[in-house]
Amino acid sequence: MKTPTRLIGSATLAVGLIVGGIAAVSPAQAHSTGIHDNCTKFNNKYPHGVGRRGANDRGGNVTSFKRSTRIYNKAERHNGDLDRDNDRIACEKA
Repeated sequence: MKTPTRLIGSATLAVGLIVGGIAAVSPAQAHSTGIHDNCTKFNNKYPHGVGRRGANDRGGNVTSFKRSTRIYNKAERHNGDLDRDNDRIACEKA
């Protein structure tokens, strides 16, 4: 479905997308951050995952993950599914 637009002066305004002065964004658009989309993309940069300082893998198999509370928190804010087992390690793999 194409969004109707109007030309006002030199600016184009999308009709029906602005609610209370804030542009509405679909969940797919809001969540296309690249690296945080899924574990496959995340593991391209962090091959063994990223965990909070002091985190331990539930299975005890993964110990070589990057330890960074800042990166872990940022990843979880963008996509809470990266740490499905809630062990404070996102996308861990051996």
